[in-house]
Amino acid sequence: MAIKASNQVDLLDMTDGYTVILTNDNYTFLGTTTAVNGTQTTSTQVMALQGSETVPAKIGTITCPTGISAVSDGKTPMPTITITATSALTKTGSFTIPVTVNEGTVNEVTINKVFSYSIAFKGNQGIQGTSVKISSKSIQYVGSSSGTTTPTSGWQDTIPSVSAGNYLWTKTTVTYSDGTSTVSYSVARQGANGSSPTVSKTVTEYVQSTSGTTTPTSGWSTTPPTATAGQYIWTRVTVTYSDSKTAVSYTVSKNGANGAKGDKGDKGETGAKGDDAIYMNITSSNGNVFKNTAIATTLTAHVYKGATELTSAAITALGTIKWYKDAGTTAVGTGQTFTVSAGDVTNKATYTAQLEG
Repeated sequence: MAIKASNQVDLLDMTDGYTVILTNDNYTFLGTTTAVNGTQTTSTQVMALQGSETVPAKIGTITCPTGISAVSDGKTPMPTITITATSALTKTGSFTIPVTVNEGTVNEVTINKVFSYSIAFKGNQGIQGTSVKISSKSIQYVGSSSGTTTPTSGWQDTIPSVSAGNYLWTKTTVTYSDGTSTVSYSVARQGANGSSPTVSKTVTEYVQSTSGTTTPTSGWSTTPPTATAGQYIWTRVTVTYSDSKTAVSYTVSKNGANGAKGDKGDKGETGAKGDDAIYMNITSSNGNVFKNTAIATTLTAHVYKGATELTSAAITALGTIKWYKDAGTTAVGTGQTFTVSAGDVTNKATYTAQLEG
């Protein structure tokens, strides 16, 4: 069966970046002259964000040094980890907390967070001072465009909405019974696709070119041009999102050459003119770039003969349009349109339409 026209389109599924936050990522245990003084506990809560939305987090196996343990309560979406130190702990150190986000989905990912601890040893000599205890602790947050310069203002008690590509800073202030305090900071970068814009407009344009590899920079029009044998028809789809950002994708197809002229006869007549070229373009109703598997679009195959787009009846007279995915040999659909839904694309998929007859 001959293939009379063919084209393909790529659909991309982009996922918001993940951010994992520990409400407390370090702690100082009170000690004797050589080790932790008895048994002491602290805790930290784990929060996972996809963009600006909270998503379920699950804690994996935590391996700790001798004298300290960490146990999760297993609650979702924000588990709490209880950290216990005993007198067997004699050195400062840290351990890793593996956090799995969106477990069991195609977007599952594990991010390792580090919890650090230290011991406030007593002096070996001198008069023993008054025991120092933690009297209060506060956690504040602020968004910043810098991930290296600590913000000096704007701190608040609730997690703010952080713009895509910016940073969420966390400040933990611990005040002790002797009036002193310690301040620690942690920072996490918001995913580059931290917002979830919707498609507000899709524009499809065409231009003819002598090159099938160099993207044209001018001459684009919303009306398909008159096909010239041996040249290329470029299609540009511009998707504008609700946040005013745009995504542009291109497809290209070559126009077939005219039929060869017949030999001249005794009377100097020429052969008949070749048939008009048949070519195809594919458009996507909702663009080519999607986020977080929120894919809902209809692909349409437009078939042209010369400069005229063929009707459904004319296409049927030539053959059948069949759709293939990722270079597969078994058709996943037939007809002039093909619907792609959530879950059909993981990261990227290439759909090819062929007019076969």
